Amino acid sequence: MKLQHILPCMLSACILFSCTKDEPTLDVTKNGQLKIKFDQIVGGKKLILNETTYTNNSEEQFIVSTAKYYVSNIVLTNNNGQSYTVPKSESFFLINAANSESLTPSVLVPEGQYTTLQFNLGIDSITNTLPVSERTGVLDVAGNDMYWSWNSGYIFFKLEGSSTSSTTADQKFRYHIGLFGGYDTKTVNNNKTVVLDLSKAGTAIVQENLSSDIHLMVDLGKVFDGKNKISIATNSTVMTSGPHQLIAENYAQMFTHDHTHNYQKISNE
Repeated sequence: MKLQHILPCMLSACILFSCTKDEPTLDVTKNGQLKIKFDQIVGGKKLILNETTYTNNSEEQFIVSTAKYYVSNIVLTNNNGQSYTVPKSESFFLINAANSESLTPSVLVPEGQYTTLQFNLGIDSITNTLPVSERTGVLDVAGNDMYWSWNSGYIFFKLEGSSTSSTTADQKFRYHIGLFGGYDTKTVNNNKTVVLDLSKAGTAIVQENLSSDIHLMVDLGKVFDGKNKISIATNSTVMTSGPHQLIAENYAQMFTHDHTHNYQKISNE
């Protein structure tokens, strides 16, 4: 073979070799870390509490002072269609914009290539009705300011701030959304299941002694401008009355999978 023919073949082989990476051998009897990173934004702007002024589609300006919500009941589905449910006791997280450590919860899951992430935004009815002594950590009814003692139930989602459009005396808006379906008396159920397809922006490849980090963008602006239009002027305070169901439908739309970082070293700090 002539030299001018050999060189292109060698070059093609080198390119093919350098671009091809062997898929890891995954063992479901081993566990690896899965981390979910919640990056908070409002529209196209980064969320900065008590500083940045945002504008919703009703042309109302507002500042966010509090943004907290429960993520629970995490389920992952791999590329073979098999689902893994994180043990319930390990699957409750309180995401708090004021606490940076809360924004990156992690769980241990079997090795695998996961294409779907599912979680509940809220606290399910069974957990809402457990004996108080069994509800500790982020579920502590007294320690997280996310529980209605007068209504005997968790606040699933809390968004507070200030706005000149607010009709309250202090020009604040307060959205505290809960209701799990009721215990003695039936109520609406504002628990929302969020299902995210990871295949387009990067599946999560979980391996032992490594971390797969799923990055989600959380657009709090969807509370006002999601499926339902919510005006601060019209609804400055929403708790167990007002359009809480509409807000719950909106906050179910806040989450978008942005990208995934696989094979990350696990920090010992």
